[in-house]
Amino acid sequence: MYDAAQATVIVGLHLACACVSPVVALLTTLITRHSAHTSTGKAHPYQHDTTFVGIQILIVFTNVVEIVFVKLSNDGTPDVYQAHLAHLILTTLTWLSLAALRNSSPVPLVAMSSTNVSLELPLAVCASIRKSWTSLNTASFVTQVARNTLLLTLLLLALRHYNANRSIQDDTQPLLQDQENASCGYGGTTSSNNKSSVDNDSDGDTDSDSEDENNVKVKERRAELLKARGGWLAYLRDFKLFLPYIVPKHDRKIQLCYLACIACIGAGRVLNILLPTQLGRVVDQLLDHEPPYRALALWLLLSFARYDPGLDLIQKLVKIPIENFSYRGLTNAAFSHIMSLSMDFHCDSDAAEVITAVEQGQAITNLLSTFMLEIVPTCLDLVVALVYLSRKFDSSVAIALSVAMIVIISAEAIGLSWNLDRRRKMSKTSRQQATVILQAVQGWQTVSFFNMFSYERHRLGRAVQDSLAAKQSWSIWDALTESTLGALIPTTFFVLACLVMREISLGRATPGDFVFLMQYWDYLTWPVSMLSHNCKFLMSDFVDAERLLHLMQIQPSIKTRNDAIDTKVEGRVAFDSVQFSYDPKQTTLRDLSFAVSPGQTIALVGETGAGKSSIMKLLLRLYDVTSGRISIDGHDIRVLTLDCVRTAIGIVPQAPLLFNGTISENLRYAKLNATHAEIQEACQAAAIHDKILTFADGYDTKVGERGVKLSGGEVQRLAIARVFLKDPPILILDEATSAVDSITEQTVQTALDRLKTGRTTLVIAHRLSTIVKADQILVIHDGRIVEQGRHQELLQLDGRYNRMWQVQSGAGA
Repeated sequence: MYDAAQATVIVGLHLACACVSPVVALLTTLITRHSAHTSTGKAHPYQHDTTFVGIQILIVFTNVVEIVFVKLSNDGTPDVYQAHLAHLILTTLTWLSLAALRNSSPVPLVAMSSTNVSLELPLAVCASIRKSWTSLNTASFVTQVARNTLLLTLLLLALRHYNANRSIQDDTQPLLQDQENASCGYGGTTSSNNKSSVDNDSDGDTDSDSEDENNVKVKERRAELLKARGGWLAYLRDFKLFLPYIVPKHDRKIQLCYLACIACIGAGRVLNILLPTQLGRVVDQLLDHEPPYRALALWLLLSFARYDPGLDLIQKLVKIPIENFSYRGLTNAAFSHIMSLSMDFHCDSDAAEVITAVEQGQAITNLLSTFMLEIVPTCLDLVVALVYLSRKFDSSVAIALSVAMIVIISAEAIGLSWNLDRRRKMSKTSRQQATVILQAVQGWQTVSFFNMFSYERHRLGRAVQDSLAAKQSWSIWDALTESTLGALIPTTFFVLACLVMREISLGRATPGDFVFLMQYWDYLTWPVSMLSHNCKFLMSDFVDAERLLHLMQIQPSIKTRNDAIDTKVEGRVAFDSVQFSYDPKQTTLRDLSFAVSPGQTIALVGETGAGKSSIMKLLLRLYDVTSGRISIDGHDIRVLTLDCVRTAIGIVPQAPLLFNGTISENLRYAKLNATHAEIQEACQAAAIHDKILTFADGYDTKVGERGVKLSGGEVQRLAIARVFLKDPPILILDEATSAVDSITEQTVQTALDRLKTGRTTLVIAHRLSTIVKADQILVIHDGRIVEQGRHQELLQLDGRYNRMWQVQSGAGA
């Protein structure tokens, strides 16, 4: 026997083990079933180790044996007796469920065994200090000690196998990564905590219903990171990057909203008990022939407090500023981060995927909302229900509810696994259908040119048919799973109702208690049926959040140094023994040296792929040199701020990009505070002002997406006007007349000559006629300067430049 204080502690420990163990085991099972755990797709060693199976069987056996001893001894107070039975029965069912689900990760085993040990060891200590002993007490205590020994053994073995499995993976990781796979998924360099490559052979279960190729990439990255970071806890710590955007340090308003939300969650759990209890009192007073007006009025007030007029309204209102704060902060941070990344990122990344990742700032908000407002309250509701029902009625009621919870969540997990491939196929065929439509619409002109409308209709018809067939197959199995779950809920209520009616018939409960159960069941139905659904949605948002996390962890390969200087640039540019490679396997530029001063023009010529555009990118510091040095006014550009370098350079690209706005808006992009007079002056210098005045809306004319409403020459001259407006000391002309006819070229060339006056100018040209007046012409071949000099000097060399001139001038025909 125990005294009152000991009995209270023991009841609490038993109920904690009964409530927490199933929740911990099943949540970890659901999460790990929806996640990839290895980069090879192979099972963990413990799956095939009979030692683990044997230990689990022995643990279940000790539970069954102890149940027999407890039933025979019936020792202690009724509360201790019922809590003890609930603990043993529920943990037995949980261990059996874990064995049946056969998860491919040891995490549920570790979680379950560590939870049980932490709660059962204190119980064994309490049992050892009981005041009186019988043979049954002694046998029960010995069983407890044996079970704790088995739990500790299982925990140590599971941890050892998990660590051994990671060590094996680390040992088999090649020392030299393949360069293609070693690059990060988005084409940048990852942070120091995140430098592992993505193993393309990764496999695993789905993370969301909308599984697609991007999700597979996310899983592969996660598998590699789990291996590199040492497990889930270390990996999840990376998500603290989002904390400043979720929990503000200085915004008191948002902090108060969080406190109000937490208070509403706690108050809601209390009201979930008070409401059905109060309704039960109303029924009891009616049966006692008492007018229950006061009790009914109190029930009405409690209802107002619990639902939309009260707590629900407060939660909705306080959730709005929380979601707005996190979404605004995350979206702005992600956009700013993307724009700060280097050119290698933007060249290698898929624009649609990047945009999607930025938009997935909402996923973090959804994670927070789902976890805080759905998962946590659901778990609290279940724990409160188990404790309250076991105290109010009998442990059998709590046990029945726990069994139902385990069965429903297990059924949901198993059903989802069975329907996984169908869901993937449905998503794939849906994407294929969308792709067919998009390709046909985007390529309408090509379809028209080849008169392939019938073929495209046929393609779409097949895609629609495949999509409908896949959706039908998935929908049938989904409906069967949902119907099974739907049958379990009323069945559970039937069992609980029978148990409560038995309590009423024995005089241990009142009819009002049955009414309490009927209303309380409405509060329990949602948590029990939605727990697994919420985990599924949580993992879907988790995948989206991982995309955003990975994006935010990518570090730009080109950065402004902490000690970088910002100075006024005059325009002296020098390349000193510059070497550069996009890929270590192939050198792009070799031992490149030249210099140019303000007022001088250097032209770069050579065949396509010789390295001319790479020189421009290096000067803009879109990339850094592999070796050597590029200087502006004697300063290595790596010690200048990026703002200083790029503000000093104006570029007229080969294919200028105009935004979908007015002419004025596009020109003002070079100088945001430019006046209309300055814009007109720049356009006059670029020989485009008169043409603009012929447009119906003049400078307010919309140019269309990428400037499609203008001709190539007009776009080119607007690009020149934009550089006039910027007025930089250094000028880069990259095939600036490539998109114009010969007559327009003369006009553009005149504008360019005016633009080059007094500036350091680098010209990249294929039309040699445009650079005959250059102060220096560099002939680039295979990344090297093979010839250099003025036009006439190079012609006299009778080398590569002379041959190019002969071909273009027609003299060699």
